[in-house]
Amino acid sequence: MFKLNREFDQLWGRAQKVNESVGSNRFQRIFHQQKRFVTVGLYDSVTKQYELFDSVNFAGNFRYDKNTKPVEFALMEKMVERSSFL
Repeated sequence: MFKLNREFDQLWGRAQKVNESVGSNRFQRIFHQQKRFVTVGLYDSVTKQYELFDSVNFAGNFRYDKNTKPVEFALMEKMVERSSFL
């Protein structure tokens, strides 16, 4: 989970750079922790879209491979990349 938190922090850093270049808070960080399970995500206030990653699914669901990046992180990256071109 530490690796995923570090990856999300890097992604959030890129989203903040987009916020600074636009001059507003286009992206907002979603972070919720309940006991040891964490939910992280990004919300795009312009397109009204969001993407969430819930660690409870990562812990108990075998569709995730711990050696690869979850699909939700890739979708968050695409969201940030698309906005930087607009």
